Amino acid sequence: MQELHTLLNEHLRVVVAAQGAEMQSLTDVQSGREYLWHGDAEFWNGRSPLLFPIVGGMWNGVCRIDGREYRIPKHGFVRQRQWTLLRSTPTALTFTLENAPEEAALFPWPYRLEVTYSLDRRTLRSDFRVANLSKTSPMWFQFGGHPALLMPDWRREGQDVQGYLRFEGRPISMLRASVQGCTEAARVPIPWNDDMETSTALARHQPANALVPVCVKTFAHEALIFDDRQVSAVQVLDLQKRLVARVSSSAPAWLVWSPQGKHAPFVCCEPWYGLCDPQDFSGSIQERPYIQQAAPGATWTGWYAIEV
Repeated sequence: MQELHTLLNEHLRVVVAAQGAEMQSLTDVQSGREYLWHGDAEFWNGRSPLLFPIVGGMWNGVCRIDGREYRIPKHGFVRQRQWTLLRSTPTALTFTLENAPEEAALFPWPYRLEVTYSLDRRTLRSDFRVANLSKTSPMWFQFGGHPALLMPDWRREGQDVQGYLRFEGRPISMLRASVQGCTEAARVPIPWNDDMETSTALARHQPANALVPVCVKTFAHEALIFDDRQVSAVQVLDLQKRLVARVSSSAPAWLVWSPQGKHAPFVCCEPWYGLCDPQDFSGSIQERPYIQQAAPGATWTGWYAIEV
């Protein structure tokens, strides 16, 4: 039976599984409304996994570290591990995980991870801590969140657009991943909505006020990939363009994903402290896009928040 832990305030209820320290549910206490995808394998069996020590794909499945080749699974491996509940308070749950001996064949550094889920009114915050337990070597890694948010107006049939996205910041163009889940060299345009509101916003050079439709066509190439700190937050809107959820983070890269070719009931807003390899990449882990570093004995921190 799965080990589950619950966090509750007067507005929201959060359930987190010890496996993967993965959030399982985010619900409104008063209405019972669920905001998080429930993991139906018809579309995708994840809910909100944590990604470490890499995010995305590696070219030819290879990661080069100090002259050796490692084959780290896409998005890393900690989402399959059983985490330990370290602390539980009325406002926060903290889970921890240390490297296992068998992981040395995948990732050579000893580490300790902590993730803290906390509630403040209608905001859930997830704080990450990555400690390098090596006394001699800096540790190179990436970290990412992958929360899947339900689209409340989704219908199985007779529907194209099921909602909208708004990107805070200065979104100008995107990257696209194709072969091996690695990014193409050419940049691509953002698939803006074809409406007066968006046309006016773009004409005024206000892309943060423009909209992107949530539909199969938008995700024809699987994910919208924003690099270079173009995006600071993603708003998910319903068909009436009312706010469903706002995901924010200090991450330098964002992916917005829904299963390719499927009219899925959710969209993932993923803040990534890192990025997948570019196609034909042959460099070392230190050269992966937006790689993070923790010095010997040091701790790195990151975060994202969901406001509903």
